[in-house]
Amino acid sequence: MFITAPLAIIRFFSLPFLLFSLLTITAHAEDAPEKTPPAYIEIRPQFVVNFESDTARLRYIKTSITLQTDAGDKALIEENMPLVKDALVMFLSSRTSDQVTGAQAREKTRIEAAKDLNKVLKEETGKEPVKSVLFGSFLTQ
Repeated sequence: MFITAPLAIIRFFSLPFLLFSLLTITAHAEDAPEKTPPAYIEIRPQFVVNFESDTARLRYIKTSITLQTDAGDKALIEENMPLVKDALVMFLSSRTSDQVTGAQAREKTRIEAAKDLNKVLKEETGKEPVKSVLFGSFLTQ
């Protein structure tokens, strides 16, 4: 009888602990936001814009752009495509040679383009749907 009493006490206290642990795990699982799959929107045709140059010579950027968004926001971007294209043309044409030359400068341009697009789209729609701007190609001349 001496051996079964401690076993009964352990069972008595371990059952509530086990139930509490399961409830905590379930509560954390419910708090996790559902991830929506990404969607990609390829903007056609390619962009060819002139940009600011230190010399008198006219310089050009030719780039193909794809936008990354959530699947639920894809239609929002597509419905506002004229606004998106205009914002990208204005953004790219305002860049300087230093801002588009080299990998680090292009990465910064990519990040700033996403912020600029979200700013414009937020003014129009109240949402910031662009997760990332991706360059398929990026040529300067």
